[in-house]
Amino acid sequence: MIGLKKSAVFRIIFIFLFVFCLSAHAQDKKKILLLNSYHQGLSWTDNIMIGIKESLKPLENSIDYYVEYMDTKRFYGEKYFNKIFDLLKQKYHGIKFDLIIVSDNDALLFTMKHYNELFYGVPVVFCGINNFKDSLIEKYRKWFTGVAEETDVEGTIDIALKLHPDTKRVYIINDITTTGLAMKRTLFEIFPKFADKVKFIILENPDMKELQKKVETIPPKSIILLLLVNRDRTGNFFAYEESLDLLYPHTNSPIYSVWDFYLGRGIVGGKLTSAFLQGKKAGELAMQILQGKSPSEIPVIKESPNEFMFDYNELKRFHVSLNKLPKESRVINLPESFWVKYRKTLISITLIFIGLSLVIVVLSINISKRKKVEKELRLSEEKYRDLYDNAPDMYHSVDKNGIIIECNETEAKMLGYRKEEIIGKPITYFMTEESRKAQEEFFPNIGKYSFIQVERDFVRKDGSVFTAALNVYVEVDEKGNFVKTKTIGRDITYRKKIEEELRKSKEALRKLSVYLQNVREKERKEIAREIHDEMGQSLTALKLSLSWIRKRIEDEFLQEKFDETLSIVNALIKQVQNISNRLRPSLIDHLTLEDAIMWQVKEFERNTSIPCSVEISEDSVKLARNISLNIFRIFQEALTNVARHANATLVNIKMFRSNGSVLLIIKDNGMGIPEEKIKSPESFGLMAMRERAYSINATFDIRRIPEGGTEVILSVPLRENE
Repeated sequence: MIGLKKSAVFRIIFIFLFVFCLSAHAQDKKKILLLNSYHQGLSWTDNIMIGIKESLKPLENSIDYYVEYMDTKRFYGEKYFNKIFDLLKQKYHGIKFDLIIVSDNDALLFTMKHYNELFYGVPVVFCGINNFKDSLIEKYRKWFTGVAEETDVEGTIDIALKLHPDTKRVYIINDITTTGLAMKRTLFEIFPKFADKVKFIILENPDMKELQKKVETIPPKSIILLLLVNRDRTGNFFAYEESLDLLYPHTNSPIYSVWDFYLGRGIVGGKLTSAFLQGKKAGELAMQILQGKSPSEIPVIKESPNEFMFDYNELKRFHVSLNKLPKESRVINLPESFWVKYRKTLISITLIFIGLSLVIVVLSINISKRKKVEKELRLSEEKYRDLYDNAPDMYHSVDKNGIIIECNETEAKMLGYRKEEIIGKPITYFMTEESRKAQEEFFPNIGKYSFIQVERDFVRKDGSVFTAALNVYVEVDEKGNFVKTKTIGRDITYRKKIEEELRKSKEALRKLSVYLQNVREKERKEIAREIHDEMGQSLTALKLSLSWIRKRIEDEFLQEKFDETLSIVNALIKQVQNISNRLRPSLIDHLTLEDAIMWQVKEFERNTSIPCSVEISEDSVKLARNISLNIFRIFQEALTNVARHANATLVNIKMFRSNGSVLLIIKDNGMGIPEEKIKSPESFGLMAMRERAYSINATFDIRRIPEGGTEVILSVPLRENE
């Protein structure tokens, strides 16, 4: 018993020590924040990250990485940066970092601006910084060090002119992002050095489609210096490689650059800046800090690690000799020598020849086994053939000429032919005229796909037609050339029939809904008129009679009673007017949609005490009465939903013309509509709004906005006379 107790005590102590060690190990991990200016997936940023982690690989098991992407290639502005600040402040409150690594100018400037509030006292290593000067970090030099990014535009232009000595013009393509503007300043510094050699033409902040046309017209004896096209004039964003891929097919001029991420995608080369080397150098500086050095003791690396790099395929295309390249150049896609290319093969042949006698012995032993395997394979093939022919779906293969080279028995039965009558004929032979035309247009481009789904109508031997859904798998050879298709087809005639019936049923329901809405509006209008005319006139007459009698009564008590009665009659008249307006606002029939909206807004504010901000453009549009009425009813329902469900304190309303449509936007700052409510078939109010929008050929969208609240957007297309 004592032994058991001792054993239990030792076990508890062991567990305690084990947990303590794990906890101590977790606490020893270094916390490193990686703050990137741009977004994940951008090759420049991704390669910087790879370089950083390559240098810190010896410590990877003792580092916790926290990675953030500011995405400033696509989003920018003071408000946006303030939101990033709020996010980081909330996200990393209470976390003490051991080191921060920032990539590119936007992240560095952001870090310096908010250093005291977010990261005070934490060492910072930067990389990828354009136009670096010591004064940039002078205030924070105690905690900051890093690697400057200096693109060698002059070196690239110089080598390009040496490789193409007859060049007359240099076309420079650049955008106006933060990096693009930095590159522009560098360009103006070096232009005078080449002023007597070539003419420079800058294509700045271009529209991509216009730029494609422009590079097609670049005359001979010209070169292109591609700097950046991350964002064009229209605001479209392009990844580095994507912009080059869009331009390369449209030009016959040699393209040079200063960035290594373009290499291998169409540029000849240049004195290139490497994102990987930038990150690797920054990682090396980070390693020194983690090992105890202060940032102030580590000099900033101002000489960017750039290299001459070229693409052999592009050099060959423009007849540039390798002998003209600088000796330290690195060339990709170089063809291998015979020995280098086939060394493994030659060694393998030698080894095979030496071991051939052993192979012969082994083969003789395996002959009997192979015969047994062949017999099993034949049986397996027979089973496969049986399964192939008797499968519930049709199978066939078509060659590059569109001729059927194989089909199963199921397809033959579905078409009403024998297999021999089908094989050897074009697939279009068994299609209707419409499907034949579609197939003839589609088939020449089939080599672009690996798999595609299409629908075709087939004609049986007896003349009847059925629709088949075809899953087409494309088989290519080792060179990527189209060989044949492998197609699985299924008769979907019944399904198509059901779908058509459902479509017609849905359309009928929509028409019924529109009809019922019109009937309802007509009834509401009639009821509103009767209430207003009949009850209103009667109450007015009653009021006049009571007033006449009151003037002729001298008894003060009776006068007071008549005053109370007149007050009640006035209230009834007002109530009748309100009921009539709610049923059918007269503004819709006699004034404009804008007037009706403003009336409804005032009613909403009076009934709910929720203030509304209204913006209606001055270029008002005169819409048909039924369109105005449906817009107004959708607007009424939207405000009703806000009053009932939103718990909002403000509603913003905008109506304006845009791109041939009238847009109505209602946005509140409430709790926001749940996603399940938007999709719920029991949300009858939303369903009615959608049906009203559909009845006037409008689009209706409702969504929960990230900052809180709900946004309703109605877009009504204008006709030519509106």
